Amino acid sequence: MADITFRNESDDTPFQMVHPKAARVLDDIKVWADKNGYEQVVFWRDAGDAQKFWVQLGDARLNYWVHESTFSEGQHEQVEAQMDYARGAQRRSAAGFEKFDK
Repeated sequence: MADITFRNESDDTPFQMVHPKAARVLDDIKVWADKNGYEQVVFWRDAGDAQKFWVQLGDARLNYWVHESTFSEGQHEQVEAQMDYARGAQRRSAAGFEKFDK
């Protein structure tokens, strides 16, 4: 089963996603990660904008972020699309195209 964690970008400390509606979103992320072969998904809270969570799939930190409202508002119906976009960002980065994503 995939490990889903949240960390602060400013000091690398972990934190818990405590929004009551986040549980369904996190469950859907775990299902997506397991289905796509990711053992670890990390969401990094942006030091300059706390509403942005930058995505890390496995060892790859990506130039892709998910808005905090996805978790706080329980927007589980968007999870698969959001994570598929993140996976696309990972593939672009692996192919050397990340410089065009900025």
